[in-house]
Amino acid sequence: MKKRKYELKQRAERLAAVRHRILDAVVALHQEVGPAQTTITAIAERAGVERLTVYRHFADESSLFGACFAHFSAKVPPPNPALWSNVEDPADRLRAALLAFYIYYERGEGMLSHVMQDAPQIPALAAVVRPWGEFVDAVRAGLAKGWGAKGRSRTRLAAALGHALRFESWQSLTRFEGLTNSDAADLMVAFVRAAATGQGRPSAR
Repeated sequence: MKKRKYELKQRAERLAAVRHRILDAVVALHQEVGPAQTTITAIAERAGVERLTVYRHFADESSLFGACFAHFSAKVPPPNPALWSNVEDPADRLRAALLAFYIYYERGEGMLSHVMQDAPQIPALAAVVRPWGEFVDAVRAGLAKGWGAKGRSRTRLAAALGHALRFESWQSLTRFEGLTNSDAADLMVAFVRAAATGQGRPSAR
């Protein structure tokens, strides 16, 4: 019995090691060429296994994409609301949240840029990414509290917060305009504050 248990444990460890290699290969390929251009053949070659082995571990796109994103998230954890949720001042709370998001975007840029580009073309990938969108919406709702915005200003505030939290906004400010994460966060806080208070709006004539 002990020998049998030992053999089963060894087999489970081998399978886990193979699965880990496959997921490492998937993450690397998604970062390099994107999910849409990643083939099972390329995954098998990168992982050093047969195509059939990949299929044995992941029977379809949904299971592969789901496991890949979980594997990636273990290495690059998403922003943790605990970093900002207890900050009372809305501007300070927003800055803390943006810094957490922007650091995450910087660490995961290769994967995130390809995934966001390919998700609209691949339903199984879009389904895996959907909870991220729901998370961002929940964060935006929390960050909208405390500004005192009403009416049209509240609508502008929600739009400004959504823009500030976007990966594409971070990429534009840091990669194209050359700002640091800190400077980008400061700029977006000023942008959101203007939206919430109505500052900078042209006077009515």
